Amino acid sequence: MKKYQLSDYHQKALNDYGLDDTWPDGVLINAKKIEDQFLDDKHRLEDFPFVTIDGEDAKDFDDAIFCSQNDDGFHLKVAIADVSHYVKPDTPIDREASKRTTSVYFIRKVVPMLPENLSNVLCSLQPQKRRRALCVEINFDKQGIIKDYKFDRGIIKSAARLTYNEVEGYMNNSSVPDDSFKESLQASFILFNQLLKQRTQRGALDFKIAEPTIKIDKDENVIDVIDRSRLTSHKLIEEFMLAANIVAADFLEKNCKKGIFRVHGNPESIKIDRLSQTLKRRSINWQGDIEDIQNLPFFLEKIQNRKDASILNTLILQAMQRAEYTTENIGHFGLKYKKYTHFTSPIRRYPDLLVHRLIIATLSNEAVEDQELQGLLEYCSAQEKSAEFASKQVIQNLLCEYAANFKGKSFKGFITGVKDFGLFVDVPKLFTSGLLHVNDLPNDYYRYNARNYSLEGKRRGNKFSLGDEINIYIGDVRELEGKISLYY
Repeated sequence: MKKYQLSDYHQKALNDYGLDDTWPDGVLINAKKIEDQFLDDKHRLEDFPFVTIDGEDAKDFDDAIFCSQNDDGFHLKVAIADVSHYVKPDTPIDREASKRTTSVYFIRKVVPMLPENLSNVLCSLQPQKRRRALCVEINFDKQGIIKDYKFDRGIIKSAARLTYNEVEGYMNNSSVPDDSFKESLQASFILFNQLLKQRTQRGALDFKIAEPTIKIDKDENVIDVIDRSRLTSHKLIEEFMLAANIVAADFLEKNCKKGIFRVHGNPESIKIDRLSQTLKRRSINWQGDIEDIQNLPFFLEKIQNRKDASILNTLILQAMQRAEYTTENIGHFGLKYKKYTHFTSPIRRYPDLLVHRLIIATLSNEAVEDQELQGLLEYCSAQEKSAEFASKQVIQNLLCEYAANFKGKSFKGFITGVKDFGLFVDVPKLFTSGLLHVNDLPNDYYRYNARNYSLEGKRRGNKFSLGDEINIYIGDVRELEGKISLYY
């Protein structure tokens, strides 16, 4: 009989990270009262065949695209749900959104930042329904380089709600069956290829790390775990959203006294030193100097055909800093942008809503309220981290359930963490990791070598270092805690 239900994992993750899935009564009452009659004469974009492209189970469609090709290059329109029209500053809904700052996505559960009447209905760019949007029109040259852009509020009507799988099929077959948006999608495919070339030339990082898709039956039993495939259609939308985000950052930098930026600093020297030492033990000459760090994208590409490519990607990712929100622009190391922000998801990210308010205030020549942005953005960064960890915790709970089926079985693993009390080992076959306690290593007197990130046996010469391949056995599994004990 199943020990725990999904709801047990959801609730524990929410409790562990201080997240709340209950709504104050006043917020829901306010949300239900909101209606939209479209009486104002806004920029009309309903004749453009915008489409949304999302996952099969998505309900909050916050972005739609339209693309055309001309003799000079490409014209891309990205329409983003105009959440700021409905969520005014310092209202009950806004205060709750600023407390949550982000939606939390679990398997079979979402804790939204906004009430569902907004996130899934009024603000969702549903097909064949008039919806308010903040649109950015971007002109590219033939090589996919941005020439100019323009922001404007408007009303759109999405021509279709497409899925990533559908668009992937269109891209593979080089055909689009619906004439209403056929030309737009075909132009999108061409522009996307140009943007990919720009990404490569720019030197953006592209980690290739296996992510699990967990298959669950109707009784919530984990029946299989497989590698999640990343479709080309995912990358298409990603590139278009990146373009919208960088022009939004440019707009803020040029027009606002205090902007909002998504920044990613250079890797810290201590982490680079650890990475260099680990790679050296795998016979890879990478010194971690300034030139090596700048050429990291090409190094990542170079190692992709190695058998240990996945673990190398993981080790390099561990050397990176976390991206965060701030009013001070320092650029984005991973994406290789001099300026970057988040503009495209105001339904589920509060910083995006703040960015919308700044852009709209500038377009309307309105004074921007001088609020304490930096403290709020630091809080948003912390909440984002908590939401991410909570989501990962539920995934780990389910992966533990799956791993319990293999108790006593042997697997190949890689050491991804070394402490004085033991080794953290990734088990790629099971998409999870566990702890191999120092007491369960071969008999020896082990000392922790902080410089070499290793446990070294002083009597018999056993040595276990970060990045080493190691054979382990699955031991005790504590599903609710998300912990797996490993044995040598």
